[in-house]
Amino acid sequence: MDTSEKRKITEAFLKAAGAYEDKVTAIRRDFHHYAETAWTEFRTTSKIITFLKERGIEVHFGPEVINPQYVWSYPDAEVLAAHQKRAVSQGADAALVDAMQGYTGAMAVIDSQKPGPTVAFRFDIDCNDVDESKETSHRPNREGFASVNPHCMHACGHDGHAAMGMVLAAVLQECRELWCGKVKILYQPSEEGDKGAQSMVEQGLLDDADIVLSMHVFGTDGPYPAIAGTLTGLYATTKFDVCIEGKSAHAGAAPQEGNSAIMAAVHAIAGMQSFCQDGRGATRLNIGTIAGGTGRNVVAENCFFRAETRGSTTGVEKRLYEAAIRSVKASCELFGCSSKTRIMGYGPQGDGDADLASEIALAVKAVPEVKTSYPLHQNTGGTDDFAYMMQHLQKQGKKACYMGLLTKTAAGAHNGKFDFDESCLIVGVKSCLAVFAHYLEQQGR
Repeated sequence: MDTSEKRKITEAFLKAAGAYEDKVTAIRRDFHHYAETAWTEFRTTSKIITFLKERGIEVHFGPEVINPQYVWSYPDAEVLAAHQKRAVSQGADAALVDAMQGYTGAMAVIDSQKPGPTVAFRFDIDCNDVDESKETSHRPNREGFASVNPHCMHACGHDGHAAMGMVLAAVLQECRELWCGKVKILYQPSEEGDKGAQSMVEQGLLDDADIVLSMHVFGTDGPYPAIAGTLTGLYATTKFDVCIEGKSAHAGAAPQEGNSAIMAAVHAIAGMQSFCQDGRGATRLNIGTIAGGTGRNVVAENCFFRAETRGSTTGVEKRLYEAAIRSVKASCELFGCSSKTRIMGYGPQGDGDADLASEIALAVKAVPEVKTSYPLHQNTGGTDDFAYMMQHLQKQGKKACYMGLLTKTAAGAHNGKFDFDESCLIVGVKSCLAVFAHYLEQQGR
């Protein structure tokens, strides 16, 4: 492909995408209104499948895209059934929900039927376990698209990501006579908590991909919308639950006969903090929830908490996690308790390819709305199990990048007041298309 041909394709892409500006916003708001957390995105998946099928796009879902052996923190049958019922009551196609066989997520395949590379894009679709702000100043409340589902809120932009992925598929399908090769678009469930990517990787969805890209909305204080070619330094992370069992007793008359699970837990948590320092890299440790005991005057016989460790390298994260587990065991021994620990999610450390990121920053200059672009954006403690997908290709000598779509946000991610400037969404779609056209040119296609 020469430069003029690339320009022709890019211009066709951008024109076709422009027709979807209102649609991508409407999809985002619909997903925001009916937010669904990890492994329960039945309505979201149903809407994605229907949208794709209506446009004649090949779509795979259910066990076709999820390897059941690698689903972290998968809910039990009762929980799944309740969410499936809710999804149908909120507009999901009941037949599609049944056909998913309990597994959310999907993959679109757009094949030009002409020889060329296989390019994969990944867009996450789950929401956070967050209650959305009820304040009237919060725009989703003011404009009527705040989440109606308790403890479910798109507070990280995944509603926008899913919408962009759908429109990207539609434009590529409409323009497929202009390009060669194949595009796979993965709509990944359960990114929050680093629980879903491995199941798609282990199902072989990326085995034939030559490149994999993802895009995430981020806040910025600079000019926007802007594009970063890739985030660097995604942290490794382990998500784990701890259940401590002690022995109950009368707290006043015979406290010596009890073994307090709460005391064991709080001492374990305090001990964990001692291992956060590591001269080889940065670490994070968080206790997200804790609950235990049965009454004020009863020595607590149980305590449960959810925790996570993070590290700027796999090595420092592993050290912190192992130290945290030792702290639990030691505290339980001290207080005469027992413990069970269960890993609920894991994500490796990840970096996009710097040379590909430079090409991305160059390619998106073709999108008029992009105010600025640059290759690398330094991560500051975040994790994303897209790192699994990047590593899968990089181990084969292939390329991957985790693109940043920078825009104005109303609050930080995972906050009940989170919202973002929706005008960035069509810019994100156009940027993915421009990168795709540029990549084809680089491959001589």
